Amino acid sequence: REAVVSTQSTGGNLPFLEDDGKKITQSVTIMRYLGRKFGLYPSDPEELILCEIIEQEIYDLRNRITTACYDRYRARGPSFPASAKGVFDHEYLKGTLLRRLKERIPKFEKTLTKAFLLGDKPVYVDFLLYEYLDQLKLFLPEAFESCNNVLSYLSRFEKLPNLKEWFESEEYKQGNYINAPHADWNGKD
Repeated sequence: REAVVSTQSTGGNLPFLEDDGKKITQSVTIMRYLGRKFGLYPSDPEELILCEIIEQEIYDLRNRITTACYDRYRARGPSFPASAKGVFDHEYLKGTLLRRLKERIPKFEKTLTKAFLLGDKPVYVDFLLYEYLDQLKLFLPEAFESCNNVLSYLSRFEKLPNLKEWFESEEYKQGNYINAPHADWNGKD
């Protein structure tokens, strides 16, 4: 009951964070809030602009992987019947995403020349950047060939003291779904 009440008080949005009496929804808003709270948020306006650009670029790429992996024409139950006219072509959309990644990943390659996006310690957007670059690399590894800065960045992130134990755990190695089980690619297949 408490979870339902809490979820309703956040407009039904998940995930949500309750901290110091505040109820915060939306993943990026939560990430920014925690970044500010724990000193992982840039104070320099130019650095903040770079973080926001990277944040939006990575969401653009995440939206493209979603488009390539989910057949929006497939029936999802009584409330979501199948399309009578729609056609979904996973391989075509995957190829479209690969072409986009071959344009965009080299730009990350040029940007990720430091230990983390802004320097020697991660900021809030590094967590988002790691997550989605890792997912994209799993989905289309060929887009990351010869991108040593990006691959080194991912490796450094996995070695962060508070995260290394998680990345070495059996739970992590078993994998989690990146997309829902009904997606044409869900990260486990």
